[in-house]
Amino acid sequence: MAHAPQRPHRRRKAAPRNPLAFDTVELRHRHDGWTPERQVDFIRALAECGCVDAAYRRVGISTSAAYALRARAEAQSFRCAWDAALDQAIRRLSDAAFSRAIHGVATPIFYKGEQIGERRRYDERLTMFLLRYRDPVRYGAWMDTVRAERTPDAEAIALVRMIDQVAADAYARDAGDPLPAPLHRYAAPRFVSDAEGDEQEARAADARAAAADRADVAAREAAWRRDLAALGDAGTA
Repeated sequence: MAHAPQRPHRRRKAAPRNPLAFDTVELRHRHDGWTPERQVDFIRALAECGCVDAAYRRVGISTSAAYALRARAEAQSFRCAWDAALDQAIRRLSDAAFSRAIHGVATPIFYKGEQIGERRRYDERLTMFLLRYRDPVRYGAWMDTVRAERTPDAEAIALVRMIDQVAADAYARDAGDPLPAPLHRYAAPRFVSDAEGDEQEARAADARAAAADRADVAAREAAWRRDLAALGDAGTA
């Protein structure tokens, strides 16, 4: 009797490890001490607020007790969870920085002791910092040593062609016709380094000099032919 082939055993993928999970430090349990529950609550509070002072006040533990537990030799997982909580909380700081850069900060305006309005201030240095490090392709520090290789009116020409493409696609959709072939494709400017730019300028200068030499030779040959033709005309006269 033939037996059905056995299906290969598939190993279940292990769930990703929670970076905030840790082994609590075994201490003598006291009502005001570092119980396992308080250790876990402290790490969660730290991940939420990102402030050590606020986290230990939330769980009712003093600063010295918090750092004393962190310094214990057997508290390695507690220290790792502490650092992971701060890494997670830094995202809130990043979101807050984005909000300030985009929406600004409201500053109240007072007149004779009463608030009559507010002025919104924008931190341009914060905006520049976020652009440089969150969008390095367009605004990174590497662009300080390069330059764009593009004609001055390239953007205007490209925009006109793109507008024509939008109009052509819209008319085709209204008529139920297939979309036309692309009239223009966006091409980002090519960036070159200072060394590459200097090399290009040197080649361009050599090409201009060679063209000037050829033009000078051609002009001399043309003048020689004119003189020769003038002599011939004088001899036949």
